[in-house]
Amino acid sequence: MVIAASCLSIMMPKALSASESVPSSDASALLVLDLQVDFVERSGRMPIAADQIDQVLKTSNLAIEAAAARHMAIVYIGNEYTRWDIPGNWFRRNAARADTPGALLDPHLKRIAGAPYFPKRRGDAFSNLHLEHFLLSHHIGRIVLCGVYAGDCVTATARGALRRGISVVILSDAVGAASATARQSALARLSQTGVQIVTTDQFINDCSF
Repeated sequence: MVIAASCLSIMMPKALSASESVPSSDASALLVLDLQVDFVERSGRMPIAADQIDQVLKTSNLAIEAAAARHMAIVYIGNEYTRWDIPGNWFRRNAARADTPGALLDPHLKRIAGAPYFPKRRGDAFSNLHLEHFLLSHHIGRIVLCGVYAGDCVTATARGALRRGISVVILSDAVGAASATARQSALARLSQTGVQIVTTDQFINDCSF
């Protein structure tokens, strides 16, 4: 499996001004969030609920295939935590530490050639400024999210997008959490913030994306 070189090794772009950060199009991008070995393998250090793993990988792959067929932008996001984040690493049981096997995107995840990969060290994928620059350069005004964890990185990224004027769609059956209750609670909270919640089948069959 080939993963693009870490964007953290490149000088980070400057933060965008308010006028620069307003998207200019309704084009969509699929963000595949943190589907890494430590989170979606049963032997991982911090896996989602066991009964969600197969479903999340299957529906995420279906969403990736549908997005690719529509020539929709696809972006892979992954956590790459440093060894110095001692409290966070303890809480995460050392999951997704940079340069460890658990930080790799899961081998069962469909990869699209040429699709970018942006690493992050915080929940919000927009903490890597390269993501925002990519979306703006491709005139993307809406993101579709799949991945983990629903109440943490998915929520933080959704809120980060909304703050930038980017609309958000979440695939309810393609996000995972520690339990069904945790997933449903996160989706319910997000739906109250203006996030659109749809199933993967609805996304696949909706030609507006």
